[in-house]
Amino acid sequence: MTLKRLPAGSKVVLAAVLAAATVAACESDTEPVHLATAHQMGPVAYRDPAGAASPDGRWLTFTEGREVRVMSLATAETRTLGIAPSQVRYLAWHPGSGHLLVHERSFDRRRQDWFVYDIDTGGKETLWGGSGNLSGDLPSRSSLLEISWAPDGESVVGVVRGTAGSQVWRISAAGDSGEMVTEGGRLFYPVVSPGGEVACIERVAGIQHLRYPCARDPVSWLAGHQPYGHVAFSPDGGEIYYAAPREEGPLELWARPVGGGAPELLATAERDAYGPGVMGGGDIVYRSQWYMVSLSAVPANGGEVTPITTFQSETPTWNPAGTRVSFTFGRWRIATDDVDYPDIDQHIGIVDFVGQLPKNAPDRVVRQSYSEDQGMHWSPNGRWIAYHSHIDQTDDIYLIPVDDPSSPRLISTDGHETGWPRWSPDGRWIAYPSYTRDAAGARKSHLYVIPVHQETGETGPQRSVELREFPHDALQAEWTADSEQLVFEAAEGAGHKALYRVHRDGGEPERFHEWESNQVHSGIAVSPDGEWVAYIGPGSDGYFQVHRVPLHGGEAQQLTVDRTQKTQPAYDPTGAWLAYTVFSYEARFWRLAR
Repeated sequence: MTLKRLPAGSKVVLAAVLAAATVAACESDTEPVHLATAHQMGPVAYRDPAGAASPDGRWLTFTEGREVRVMSLATAETRTLGIAPSQVRYLAWHPGSGHLLVHERSFDRRRQDWFVYDIDTGGKETLWGGSGNLSGDLPSRSSLLEISWAPDGESVVGVVRGTAGSQVWRISAAGDSGEMVTEGGRLFYPVVSPGGEVACIERVAGIQHLRYPCARDPVSWLAGHQPYGHVAFSPDGGEIYYAAPREEGPLELWARPVGGGAPELLATAERDAYGPGVMGGGDIVYRSQWYMVSLSAVPANGGEVTPITTFQSETPTWNPAGTRVSFTFGRWRIATDDVDYPDIDQHIGIVDFVGQLPKNAPDRVVRQSYSEDQGMHWSPNGRWIAYHSHIDQTDDIYLIPVDDPSSPRLISTDGHETGWPRWSPDGRWIAYPSYTRDAAGARKSHLYVIPVHQETGETGPQRSVELREFPHDALQAEWTADSEQLVFEAAEGAGHKALYRVHRDGGEPERFHEWESNQVHSGIAVSPDGEWVAYIGPGSDGYFQVHRVPLHGGEAQQLTVDRTQKTQPAYDPTGAWLAYTVFSYEARFWRLAR
Protein backbone atom coordinates (compact mmCIF):
# COMPACT_ATOMS: atom_id res chain seq x y z
CA MET A 1 0.00 0.00 0.00
CA THR A 2 1.16 3.53 -0.78
CA LEU A 3 0.09 6.25 1.63
CA LYS A 4 -0.30 9.59 -0.09
CA ARG A 5 0.53 13.00 1.27
CA LEU A 6 -2.07 14.62 3.48
CA PRO A 7 -4.66 16.54 1.41
CA ALA A 8 -4.86 20.24 2.19
CA GLY A 9 -8.37 19.89 3.64
CA SER A 10 -7.30 17.20 6.06
CA LYS A 11 -4.72 19.54 7.57
CA VAL A 12 -7.50 21.99 8.43
CA VAL A 13 -9.51 19.25 10.12
CA LEU A 14 -6.44 17.99 11.92
CA ALA A 15 -5.62 21.49 13.14
CA ALA A 16 -9.11 21.79 14.65
CA VAL A 17 -8.70 18.47 16.44
CA LEU A 18 -5.31 19.50 17.79
CA ALA A 19 -6.64 22.85 18.99
CA ALA A 20 -9.35 21.06 20.96
CA ALA A 21 -6.74 18.73 22.40
CA THR A 22 -4.67 21.73 23.50
CA VAL A 23 -7.60 23.14 25.48
CA ALA A 24 -8.18 19.74 27.10
CA ALA A 25 -4.49 19.50 28.04
CA CYS A 26 -4.60 22.85 29.82
CA GLU A 27 -7.43 21.60 31.99
CA SER A 28 -5.95 18.19 32.80
CA ASP A 29 -4.02 17.18 35.88
CA THR A 30 -0.23 17.45 35.66
CA GLU A 31 0.21 13.98 37.15
CA PRO A 32 0.58 11.14 34.60
CA VAL A 33 -2.70 9.39 33.80
CA HIS A 34 -2.61 5.63 33.24
CA LEU A 35 -4.10 4.69 29.86
CA ALA A 36 -3.54 0.96 29.38
CA THR A 37 -1.33 -2.00 30.24
CA ALA A 38 0.03 -4.43 27.65
CA HIS A 39 1.11 -7.88 28.81
CA GLN A 40 4.05 -9.79 27.36
CA MET A 41 3.92 -13.58 26.91
CA GLY A 42 7.05 -14.53 28.82
CA PRO A 43 10.47 -13.45 30.09
CA VAL A 44 12.57 -15.46 27.60
CA ALA A 45 13.08 -14.32 23.98
CA TYR A 46 10.71 -11.36 24.30
CA ARG A 47 11.20 -7.62 24.32
CA ASP A 48 8.86 -4.91 25.52
CA PRO A 49 5.46 -4.63 23.82
CA ALA A 50 5.40 -1.91 21.16
CA GLY A 51 2.91 0.95 21.46
CA ALA A 52 2.13 4.53 20.46
CA ALA A 53 -0.65 7.13 20.59
CA SER A 54 -2.15 8.54 17.39
CA PRO A 55 -1.17 12.13 16.53
CA ASP A 56 -4.81 13.29 16.80
CA GLY A 57 -5.09 11.95 20.35
CA ARG A 58 -7.95 9.55 19.59
CA TRP A 59 -6.21 6.17 19.72
CA LEU A 60 -3.63 4.19 21.60
CA THR A 61 -2.24 1.13 19.88
CA PHE A 62 -0.05 -1.56 21.44
CA THR A 63 0.95 -5.18 20.96
CA GLU A 64 0.20 -8.22 23.08
CA GLY A 65 1.99 -11.26 21.71
CA ARG A 66 1.03 -11.44 18.03
CA GLU A 67 -1.99 -9.17 18.43
CA VAL A 68 -2.05 -5.53 17.39
CA ARG A 69 -4.54 -3.83 19.72
CA VAL A 70 -6.15 -0.41 19.35
CA MET A 71 -7.92 1.43 22.18
CA SER A 72 -10.14 4.49 22.00
CA LEU A 73 -8.76 7.11 24.39
CA ALA A 74 -12.27 8.56 24.72
CA THR A 75 -14.09 5.37 25.74
CA ALA A 76 -11.25 2.90 26.60
CA GLU A 77 -12.92 0.40 24.24
CA THR A 78 -10.21 -1.92 22.95
CA ARG A 79 -10.24 -4.20 19.92
CA THR A 80 -7.80 -6.38 18.03
CA LEU A 81 -6.79 -4.61 14.85
CA GLY A 82 -4.94 -7.60 13.45
CA ILE A 83 -2.95 -10.74 14.30
CA ALA A 84 0.58 -11.04 12.95
CA PRO A 85 2.00 -14.42 11.88
CA SER A 86 4.64 -14.09 14.57
CA GLN A 87 6.50 -11.18 16.15
CA VAL A 88 5.47 -7.51 15.92
CA ARG A 89 8.54 -5.34 16.43
CA TYR A 90 7.64 -1.71 15.60
CA LEU A 91 4.55 0.49 15.23
CA ALA A 92 4.35 3.94 13.61
CA TRP A 93 1.31 6.19 13.09
CA HIS A 94 0.63 8.08 9.89
CA PRO A 95 0.23 11.80 10.73
CA GLY A 96 -3.40 11.64 9.60
CA SER A 97 -4.07 9.05 12.36
CA GLY A 98 -6.14 6.84 10.09
CA HIS A 99 -3.42 4.32 9.31
CA LEU A 100 -0.85 2.39 11.33
CA LEU A 101 2.47 1.14 10.03
CA VAL A 102 3.41 -2.24 11.53
CA HIS A 103 6.62 -4.25 11.23
CA GLU A 104 6.06 -8.03 11.33
CA ARG A 105 8.60 -10.84 11.33
CA SER A 106 7.86 -14.49 10.50
CA PHE A 107 8.35 -17.19 13.11
CA ASP A 108 11.50 -18.54 11.47
CA ARG A 109 12.78 -14.99 10.76
CA ARG A 110 13.01 -15.76 7.06
CA ARG A 111 10.69 -12.87 6.21
CA GLN A 112 10.13 -9.46 7.73
CA ASP A 113 8.10 -6.68 6.22
CA TRP A 114 6.08 -3.52 6.81
CA PHE A 115 2.30 -3.45 6.57
CA VAL A 116 -0.28 -0.67 6.77
CA TYR A 117 -3.47 -1.18 8.78
CA ASP A 118 -6.59 0.88 8.23
CA ILE A 119 -7.79 1.85 11.71
CA ASP A 120 -11.48 2.03 10.77
CA THR A 121 -11.80 -1.11 8.65
CA GLY A 122 -8.94 -3.24 9.96
CA GLY A 123 -7.77 -3.77 6.39
CA LYS A 124 -4.11 -4.61 5.89
CA GLU A 125 -1.86 -3.98 2.91
CA THR A 126 1.85 -4.11 2.25
CA LEU A 127 3.63 -0.77 2.44
CA TRP A 128 4.37 0.55 -1.08
CA GLY A 129 2.67 -2.44 -2.65
CA GLY A 130 3.68 -6.05 -2.90
CA SER A 131 6.69 -5.43 -5.15
CA GLY A 132 8.39 -3.12 -2.67
CA ASN A 133 10.02 0.16 -3.59
CA LEU A 134 9.55 1.57 -7.08
CA SER A 135 13.21 2.52 -7.41
CA GLY A 136 16.10 0.07 -7.41
CA ASP A 137 18.38 2.72 -5.91
CA LEU A 138 16.61 2.52 -2.54
CA PRO A 139 17.08 -0.09 0.18
CA SER A 140 14.60 -2.93 0.17
CA ARG A 141 11.51 -2.47 2.30
CA SER A 142 12.35 -5.54 4.37
CA SER A 143 15.77 -4.12 5.29
CA LEU A 144 14.30 -0.96 6.86
CA LEU A 145 13.91 -0.90 10.63
CA GLU A 146 12.45 1.62 13.11
CA ILE A 147 10.48 3.53 10.48
CA SER A 148 8.73 6.73 11.52
CA TRP A 149 6.67 9.25 9.55
CA ALA A 150 7.59 12.85 8.96
CA PRO A 151 4.97 15.19 10.51
CA ASP A 152 3.77 16.37 7.07
CA GLY A 153 3.22 12.80 5.86
CA GLU A 154 5.39 13.34 2.79
CA SER A 155 8.19 10.94 3.77
CA VAL A 156 9.36 8.28 6.19
CA VAL A 157 12.74 7.73 7.82
CA GLY A 158 14.23 4.40 8.77
CA VAL A 159 17.52 2.71 9.51
CA VAL A 160 19.28 -0.12 7.65
CA ARG A 161 21.81 -2.14 9.65
CA GLY A 162 24.49 -4.45 8.37
CA THR A 163 27.83 -5.88 9.38
CA ALA A 164 29.58 -2.75 8.09
CA GLY A 165 27.40 -0.32 10.07
CA SER A 166 24.14 1.61 9.82
CA GLN A 167 22.50 3.87 7.27
CA VAL A 168 19.61 6.27 7.89
CA TRP A 169 17.33 6.77 4.86
CA ARG A 170 14.56 9.22 4.07
CA ILE A 171 12.09 7.88 1.51
CA SER A 172 9.07 9.50 -0.08
CA ALA A 173 5.57 8.51 0.99
CA ALA A 174 5.06 6.83 -2.38
CA GLY A 175 8.28 4.83 -2.02
CA ASP A 176 9.59 5.98 -5.40
CA SER A 177 12.41 8.29 -4.35
CA GLY A 178 14.67 8.98 -1.42
CA GLU A 179 18.14 9.61 -0.15
CA MET A 180 20.55 8.35 2.45
CA VAL A 181 20.65 10.90 5.26
CA THR A 182 23.84 9.60 6.86
CA GLU A 183 25.73 6.47 7.79
CA GLY A 184 27.74 5.41 10.79
CA GLY A 185 28.56 2.60 13.16
CA ARG A 186 25.40 2.10 15.25
CA LEU A 187 22.47 4.40 14.55
CA PHE A 188 18.99 4.04 16.05
CA TYR A 189 15.45 5.45 15.97
CA PRO A 190 15.51 8.22 13.37
CA VAL A 191 12.70 10.77 13.69
CA VAL A 192 11.76 13.92 11.77
CA SER A 193 11.30 17.09 13.78
CA PRO A 194 8.49 19.62 13.08
CA GLY A 195 11.09 21.71 11.26
CA GLY A 196 11.85 18.85 8.86
CA GLU A 197 15.29 17.84 10.16
CA VAL A 198 16.11 14.20 10.98
CA ALA A 199 17.33 13.32 14.47
CA CYS A 200 18.80 9.97 15.50
CA ILE A 201 20.65 8.19 18.29
CA GLU A 202 24.25 7.07 17.86
CA ARG A 203 26.21 4.64 20.02
CA VAL A 204 29.99 5.01 20.07
CA ALA A 205 32.36 3.17 22.42
CA GLY A 206 29.48 2.25 24.71
CA ILE A 207 28.14 5.82 24.95
CA GLN A 208 24.77 7.04 23.63
CA HIS A 209 24.58 10.38 21.78
CA LEU A 210 21.90 12.50 20.13
CA ARG A 211 22.67 13.59 16.56
CA TYR A 212 20.45 16.48 15.46
CA PRO A 213 20.61 16.87 12.56
CA CYS A 214 21.39 13.18 12.18
CA ALA A 215 23.96 13.88 9.44
CA ARG A 216 26.10 16.00 11.78
CA ASP A 217 28.20 15.33 14.85
CA PRO A 218 26.54 14.60 18.21
CA VAL A 219 25.06 17.63 19.95
CA SER A 220 26.85 19.10 22.94
CA TRP A 221 23.78 20.56 24.62
CA LEU A 222 22.60 17.16 25.94
CA ALA A 223 25.69 17.00 28.15
CA GLY A 224 25.27 14.72 31.15
CA HIS A 225 22.50 12.64 29.57
CA GLN A 226 22.65 9.58 27.33
CA PRO A 227 19.40 9.18 25.37
CA TYR A 228 17.94 5.70 24.82
CA GLY A 229 15.11 4.67 22.52
CA HIS A 230 12.70 6.98 20.74
CA VAL A 231 12.95 10.74 21.06
CA ALA A 232 10.11 13.14 20.29
CA PHE A 233 9.67 16.86 19.71
CA SER A 234 7.06 19.29 20.99
CA PRO A 235 4.62 20.44 18.26
CA ASP A 236 6.51 23.72 17.78
CA GLY A 237 9.88 21.93 17.72
CA GLY A 238 11.18 23.91 20.69
CA GLU A 239 11.55 21.01 23.11
CA ILE A 240 12.87 17.48 22.80
CA TYR A 241 11.68 14.61 24.98
CA TYR A 242 13.92 11.62 25.64
CA ALA A 243 14.75 8.87 28.14
CA ALA A 244 18.09 8.82 29.95
CA PRO A 245 19.32 6.59 32.79
CA ARG A 246 20.00 7.70 36.29
CA GLU A 247 23.11 6.31 37.97
CA GLU A 248 21.76 2.88 38.88
CA GLY A 249 20.32 2.24 35.45
CA PRO A 250 16.54 2.73 35.08
CA LEU A 251 15.46 5.22 32.45
CA GLU A 252 13.77 8.50 33.36
CA LEU A 253 11.80 10.75 31.01
CA TRP A 254 13.22 14.23 30.40
CA ALA A 255 12.45 17.42 28.49
CA ARG A 256 15.04 19.91 27.33
CA PRO A 257 14.97 23.00 25.08
CA VAL A 258 16.36 22.21 21.64
CA GLY A 259 19.76 23.85 21.37
CA GLY A 260 20.47 23.80 25.09
CA GLY A 261 19.03 24.67 28.45
CA ALA A 262 18.22 23.12 31.79
CA PRO A 263 16.66 19.64 31.62
CA GLU A 264 13.27 19.03 33.23
CA LEU A 265 12.43 15.65 34.77
CA LEU A 266 9.01 14.58 33.51
CA ALA A 267 8.49 11.04 34.80
CA THR A 268 10.16 8.20 36.66
CA ALA A 269 9.31 4.55 37.23
CA GLU A 270 10.65 1.73 39.35
CA ARG A 271 12.34 0.28 36.26
CA ASP A 272 12.09 2.37 33.09
CA ALA A 273 10.10 5.38 31.82
CA TYR A 274 10.75 5.85 28.13
CA GLY A 275 9.41 5.87 24.55
CA PRO A 276 7.83 9.36 24.42
CA GLY A 277 5.38 10.31 21.71
CA VAL A 278 3.62 13.64 21.30
CA MET A 279 0.03 14.28 20.31
CA GLY A 280 -0.89 17.41 18.38
CA GLY A 281 -2.06 19.26 21.47
CA GLY A 282 1.32 18.75 23.13
CA ASP A 283 0.42 15.96 25.55
CA ILE A 284 3.08 13.27 25.92
CA VAL A 285 2.29 9.55 25.89
CA TYR A 286 5.08 7.34 27.20
CA ARG A 287 5.66 3.88 28.60
CA SER A 288 6.92 2.47 31.85
CA GLN A 289 8.10 -1.08 32.23
CA TRP A 290 7.13 -3.47 34.99
CA TYR A 291 9.17 -6.66 34.97
CA MET A 292 9.41 -9.13 37.85
CA VAL A 293 10.52 -12.74 37.97
CA SER A 294 10.79 -14.96 41.04
CA LEU A 295 10.77 -18.65 41.91
CA SER A 296 8.07 -20.81 43.48
CA ALA A 297 7.46 -24.54 43.85
CA VAL A 298 4.39 -26.75 43.92
CA PRO A 299 4.12 -30.39 45.07
CA ALA A 300 4.55 -32.73 42.12
CA ASN A 301 0.91 -33.82 42.34
CA GLY A 302 -0.38 -30.27 42.77
CA GLY A 303 -1.25 -28.40 45.96
CA GLU A 304 -0.18 -25.37 47.96
CA VAL A 305 2.48 -23.18 46.36
CA THR A 306 5.72 -22.42 48.23
CA PRO A 307 7.50 -19.18 47.23
CA ILE A 308 11.28 -19.69 46.98
CA THR A 309 12.61 -16.20 46.17
CA THR A 310 11.38 -12.62 46.26
CA PHE A 311 14.13 -11.05 44.10
CA GLN A 312 14.69 -11.12 40.32
CA SER A 313 15.36 -14.82 39.61
CA GLU A 314 14.34 -17.32 36.93
CA THR A 315 15.17 -20.62 35.13
CA PRO A 316 15.37 -22.88 38.22
CA THR A 317 17.25 -26.20 38.40
CA TRP A 318 18.00 -28.46 41.40
CA ASN A 319 21.14 -29.95 42.90
CA PRO A 320 21.32 -33.79 42.95
CA ALA A 321 20.07 -33.98 46.54
CA GLY A 322 17.07 -31.74 45.91
CA THR A 323 18.14 -29.37 48.69
CA ARG A 324 19.28 -26.39 46.62
CA VAL A 325 17.86 -24.44 43.70
CA SER A 326 19.97 -22.61 41.14
CA PHE A 327 18.71 -19.77 38.97
CA THR A 328 19.56 -16.80 36.79
CA PHE A 329 19.37 -13.45 38.58
CA GLY A 330 20.04 -9.76 37.93
CA ARG A 331 18.28 -6.56 36.89
CA TRP A 332 18.11 -7.58 33.18
CA ARG A 333 15.64 -6.10 30.69
CA ILE A 334 16.43 -2.56 31.71
CA ALA A 335 16.74 -0.88 28.32
CA THR A 336 20.29 0.25 28.98
CA ASP A 337 21.37 -3.40 29.32
CA ASP A 338 19.44 -4.45 26.24
CA VAL A 339 21.47 -2.12 23.98
CA ASP A 340 24.61 -3.95 25.15
CA TYR A 341 23.13 -7.42 24.63
CA PRO A 342 24.49 -10.00 25.27
CA ASP A 343 26.67 -8.14 27.76
CA ILE A 344 23.89 -7.73 30.27
CA ASP A 345 23.23 -7.90 33.99
CA GLN A 346 22.38 -11.62 34.24
CA HIS A 347 24.18 -13.97 36.61
CA ILE A 348 23.86 -17.39 38.28
CA GLY A 349 23.06 -17.98 41.94
CA ILE A 350 21.85 -20.62 44.40
CA VAL A 351 19.51 -20.70 47.39
CA ASP A 352 18.93 -23.49 49.90
CA PHE A 353 15.50 -25.10 49.69
CA VAL A 354 15.50 -25.59 53.46
CA GLY A 355 14.86 -23.37 56.43
CA GLN A 356 13.13 -20.02 56.11
CA LEU A 357 11.57 -19.35 52.71
CA PRO A 358 11.29 -17.27 50.62
CA LYS A 359 14.82 -15.89 50.27
CA ASN A 360 15.42 -12.23 49.44
CA ALA A 361 18.94 -12.72 48.02
CA PRO A 362 21.12 -15.55 46.70
CA ASP A 363 22.76 -17.73 49.33
CA ARG A 364 25.67 -18.16 46.93
CA VAL A 365 26.73 -16.48 43.68
CA VAL A 366 28.13 -18.98 41.19
CA ARG A 367 28.89 -16.72 38.21
CA GLN A 368 28.81 -12.94 37.94
CA SER A 369 30.45 -11.93 34.66
CA TYR A 370 30.01 -8.97 32.33
CA SER A 371 27.96 -11.14 29.98
CA GLU A 372 24.77 -13.19 29.99
CA ASP A 373 25.14 -16.33 32.16
CA GLN A 374 22.14 -18.60 32.63
CA GLY A 375 20.62 -22.07 32.73
CA MET A 376 23.12 -23.87 34.99
CA HIS A 377 22.69 -27.61 35.60
CA TRP A 378 24.52 -29.81 38.11
CA SER A 379 26.14 -33.09 37.11
CA PRO A 380 24.49 -36.09 38.82
CA ASN A 381 27.55 -36.59 41.03
CA GLY A 382 27.44 -32.93 42.09
CA ARG A 383 31.00 -32.12 40.95
CA TRP A 384 30.35 -30.06 37.82
CA ILE A 385 28.14 -27.29 36.53
CA ALA A 386 27.23 -26.79 32.88
CA TYR A 387 25.73 -23.48 31.84
CA HIS A 388 25.14 -21.17 28.87
CA SER A 389 27.08 -17.93 28.38
CA HIS A 390 28.04 -15.26 25.86
CA ILE A 391 31.43 -14.49 27.41
CA ASP A 392 34.21 -13.74 24.92
CA GLN A 393 31.66 -13.14 22.14
CA THR A 394 30.46 -16.76 22.19
CA ASP A 395 26.96 -18.21 22.45
CA ASP A 396 27.73 -21.65 23.83
CA ILE A 397 27.91 -24.14 26.70
CA TYR A 398 30.59 -23.92 29.39
CA LEU A 399 31.74 -26.30 32.15
CA ILE A 400 33.08 -25.37 35.59
CA PRO A 401 33.90 -27.36 38.74
CA VAL A 402 31.39 -26.77 41.51
CA ASP A 403 34.16 -25.70 43.89
CA ASP A 404 35.98 -23.41 41.41
CA PRO A 405 33.82 -21.40 38.97
CA SER A 406 36.64 -18.98 38.11
CA SER A 407 37.88 -20.68 34.90
CA PRO A 408 34.97 -21.72 32.65
CA ARG A 409 35.82 -24.16 29.86
CA LEU A 410 34.07 -23.94 26.49
CA ILE A 411 32.63 -27.34 25.51
CA SER A 412 30.40 -26.47 22.52
CA THR A 413 31.09 -24.57 19.30
CA ASP A 414 29.35 -22.34 16.76
CA GLY A 415 26.30 -21.72 18.92
CA HIS A 416 23.53 -19.33 17.98
CA GLU A 417 20.78 -18.54 20.50
CA THR A 418 21.97 -21.60 22.41
CA GLY A 419 19.61 -22.87 25.10
CA TRP A 420 20.04 -24.44 28.52
CA PRO A 421 22.24 -27.54 29.00
CA ARG A 422 20.96 -30.69 30.71
CA TRP A 423 23.02 -33.58 32.14
CA SER A 424 21.72 -37.09 31.52
CA PRO A 425 20.85 -39.03 34.71
CA ASP A 426 23.79 -41.41 34.12
CA GLY A 427 26.19 -38.45 33.87
CA ARG A 428 27.52 -39.43 30.43
CA TRP A 429 25.88 -36.78 28.23
CA ILE A 430 24.97 -33.10 28.12
CA ALA A 431 22.09 -32.13 25.82
CA TYR A 432 21.19 -28.62 24.66
CA PRO A 433 19.38 -26.81 21.82
CA SER A 434 20.94 -24.29 19.45
CA TYR A 435 19.93 -22.57 16.21
CA THR A 436 21.41 -22.63 12.73
CA ARG A 437 20.84 -19.97 10.06
CA ASP A 438 20.66 -20.35 6.29
CA ALA A 439 21.72 -17.90 3.59
CA ALA A 440 18.29 -16.25 3.62
CA GLY A 441 18.57 -15.50 7.33
CA ALA A 442 16.00 -18.10 8.36
CA ARG A 443 16.82 -19.91 11.57
CA LYS A 444 15.94 -23.33 12.93
CA SER A 445 16.58 -24.87 16.33
CA HIS A 446 18.26 -28.28 16.60
CA LEU A 447 19.29 -30.58 19.45
CA TYR A 448 22.90 -31.50 20.27
CA VAL A 449 24.62 -33.85 22.73
CA ILE A 450 28.14 -33.72 24.16
CA PRO A 451 29.73 -36.89 25.60
CA VAL A 452 31.16 -36.18 29.05
CA HIS A 453 32.91 -38.05 31.86
CA GLN A 454 31.42 -36.70 35.06
CA GLU A 455 34.31 -37.88 37.24
CA THR A 456 37.01 -36.04 35.30
CA GLY A 457 35.02 -33.44 33.35
CA GLU A 458 36.50 -34.59 30.06
CA THR A 459 34.24 -33.98 27.07
CA GLY A 460 34.10 -35.11 23.46
CA PRO A 461 32.98 -33.24 20.34
CA GLN A 462 29.36 -32.17 20.17
CA ARG A 463 27.13 -34.01 17.76
CA SER A 464 23.75 -33.19 16.30
CA VAL A 465 20.76 -35.33 17.19
CA GLU A 466 19.52 -36.14 13.70
CA LEU A 467 15.76 -35.65 13.59
CA ARG A 468 15.45 -36.70 9.94
CA GLU A 469 12.93 -34.50 8.14
CA PHE A 470 11.56 -32.88 11.30
CA PRO A 471 10.20 -29.51 10.08
CA HIS A 472 9.79 -27.63 13.37
CA ASP A 473 11.98 -25.88 15.91
CA ALA A 474 13.20 -28.28 18.62
CA LEU A 475 13.32 -26.16 21.76
CA GLN A 476 14.28 -27.15 25.31
CA ALA A 477 15.22 -30.84 25.74
CA GLU A 478 15.18 -33.02 28.88
CA TRP A 479 16.35 -36.62 29.47
CA THR A 480 14.26 -39.68 30.21
CA ALA A 481 15.13 -41.60 33.38
CA ASP A 482 17.19 -44.23 31.48
CA SER A 483 19.31 -41.59 29.69
CA GLU A 484 18.41 -43.20 26.35
CA GLN A 485 15.88 -40.67 25.05
CA LEU A 486 15.36 -36.96 24.87
CA VAL A 487 11.99 -35.33 25.44
CA PHE A 488 11.66 -31.94 23.81
CA GLU A 489 9.09 -29.25 23.21
CA ALA A 490 8.64 -28.08 19.66
CA ALA A 491 7.21 -24.88 18.25
CA GLU A 492 5.02 -26.04 15.38
CA GLY A 493 4.10 -22.51 14.39
CA ALA A 494 2.87 -19.35 16.01
CA GLY A 495 0.66 -20.26 18.95
CA HIS A 496 1.01 -24.05 18.63
CA LYS A 497 3.35 -26.35 20.59
CA ALA A 498 3.89 -30.09 21.00
CA LEU A 499 5.93 -32.61 22.98
CA TYR A 500 8.13 -35.22 21.28
CA ARG A 501 10.59 -37.91 22.29
CA VAL A 502 13.54 -39.24 20.30
CA HIS A 503 16.58 -41.45 20.91
CA ARG A 504 19.74 -39.54 21.76
CA ASP A 505 21.37 -40.95 18.60
CA GLY A 506 18.55 -39.50 16.52
CA GLY A 507 15.63 -40.93 14.60
CA GLU A 508 12.03 -40.10 13.85
CA PRO A 509 10.62 -37.96 16.71
CA GLU A 510 7.47 -39.41 18.29
CA ARG A 511 4.78 -36.86 19.08
CA PHE A 512 2.73 -37.53 22.23
CA HIS A 513 1.07 -34.25 23.26
CA GLU A 514 0.04 -30.89 21.77
CA TRP A 515 -1.43 -27.65 23.09
CA GLU A 516 -2.01 -24.02 22.18
CA SER A 517 0.29 -21.42 23.70
CA ASN A 518 1.80 -18.08 22.69
CA GLN A 519 4.67 -18.50 25.18
CA VAL A 520 7.39 -19.97 22.97
CA HIS A 521 10.41 -20.70 25.19
CA SER A 522 8.54 -21.91 28.26
CA GLY A 523 10.61 -25.03 29.03
CA ILE A 524 9.63 -28.53 30.14
CA ALA A 525 10.67 -31.03 32.82
CA VAL A 526 10.67 -34.84 33.06
CA SER A 527 9.91 -36.46 36.43
CA PRO A 528 12.76 -38.55 37.94
CA ASP A 529 10.69 -41.74 37.65
CA GLY A 530 10.14 -41.06 33.96
CA GLU A 531 6.35 -41.10 34.23
CA TRP A 532 5.48 -37.43 33.67
CA VAL A 533 6.43 -34.44 31.58
CA ALA A 534 5.66 -30.99 33.00
CA TYR A 535 5.02 -28.07 30.66
CA ILE A 536 3.51 -24.57 30.67
CA GLY A 537 0.22 -23.77 29.00
CA PRO A 538 -2.80 -21.50 29.45
CA GLY A 539 -5.15 -22.54 32.23
CA SER A 540 -8.92 -22.20 32.24
CA ASP A 541 -8.46 -18.79 33.94
CA GLY A 542 -6.26 -17.46 31.12
CA TYR A 543 -3.03 -17.49 33.15
CA PHE A 544 -0.02 -19.59 32.15
CA GLN A 545 -0.10 -22.58 34.50
CA VAL A 546 2.01 -25.67 35.20
CA HIS A 547 0.59 -28.84 33.62
CA ARG A 548 1.79 -32.41 33.39
CA VAL A 549 1.09 -35.21 30.94
CA PRO A 550 2.13 -38.92 30.99
CA LEU A 551 5.34 -39.51 29.07
CA HIS A 552 3.67 -42.13 26.93
CA GLY A 553 0.65 -39.97 26.22
CA GLY A 554 -2.67 -39.46 27.94
CA GLU A 555 -4.76 -36.80 29.60
CA ALA A 556 -2.98 -33.69 30.85
CA GLN A 557 -3.45 -32.39 34.40
CA GLN A 558 -3.23 -28.77 35.58
CA LEU A 559 -1.12 -28.56 38.74
CA THR A 560 -1.30 -24.85 39.63
CA VAL A 561 -4.36 -22.64 39.92
CA ASP A 562 -3.15 -19.35 41.43
CA ARG A 563 -3.56 -16.25 39.28
CA THR A 564 0.08 -15.67 38.35
CA GLN A 565 1.95 -16.16 35.09
CA LYS A 566 4.41 -19.07 35.06
CA THR A 567 7.21 -20.52 32.96
CA GLN A 568 10.26 -22.85 33.11
CA PRO A 569 9.23 -25.86 35.28
CA ALA A 570 11.89 -28.09 36.90
CA TYR A 571 11.38 -31.37 38.84
CA ASP A 572 13.54 -31.88 41.90
CA PRO A 573 15.58 -35.15 41.88
CA THR A 574 13.39 -36.73 44.57
CA GLY A 575 10.25 -36.20 42.51
CA ALA A 576 8.49 -34.36 45.33
CA TRP A 577 8.52 -30.80 43.93
CA LEU A 578 8.20 -28.81 40.76
CA ALA A 579 9.97 -25.45 40.84
CA TYR A 580 9.10 -22.81 38.24
CA THR A 581 9.43 -19.12 37.41
CA VAL A 582 6.64 -16.67 38.24
CA PHE A 583 6.72 -13.62 36.00
CA SER A 584 4.97 -10.32 35.44
CA TYR A 585 6.02 -8.49 32.27
CA GLU A 586 4.04 -5.38 31.40
CA ALA A 587 4.28 -2.17 29.43
CA ARG A 588 2.18 0.52 31.08
CA PHE A 589 1.14 3.50 28.96
CA TRP A 590 0.74 6.96 30.47
CA ARG A 591 -0.46 10.37 29.33
CA LEU A 592 1.23 13.49 30.64
CA ALA A 593 -0.34 16.90 30.09
CA ARG A 594 2.20 19.32 28.69
